[in-house]
Amino acid sequence: MLGATLGGLAGLLLTPRTGEENRSYLSDRGGELARRAQELAMDAQGRAGELLDKSRELFEEQTQRLMGAFEAGRDAMRDEIRKTPPTLG
Repeated sequence: MLGATLGGLAGLLLTPRTGEENRSYLSDRGGELARRAQELAMDAQGRAGELLDKSRELFEEQTQRLMGAFEAGRDAMRDEIRKTPPTLG
């Protein structure tokens, strides 16, 4: 990264362009980089939202499965209790 930065600066200093041309070039490139960074950030935000939605759906499904299993176990326990004859004691 440092080498690329130093190479870019050396290239700017050694070009036959005027200072005004270099400033204009840097301004244009900076604007392009800022736009690209914003696009990437928006894309990442969109993907994060999609992953969050999918995670919520999976959580809801797992919660429903767990509740179903719990209810089935409770019902099975009640059935077994009903089948067991009372003890005299």
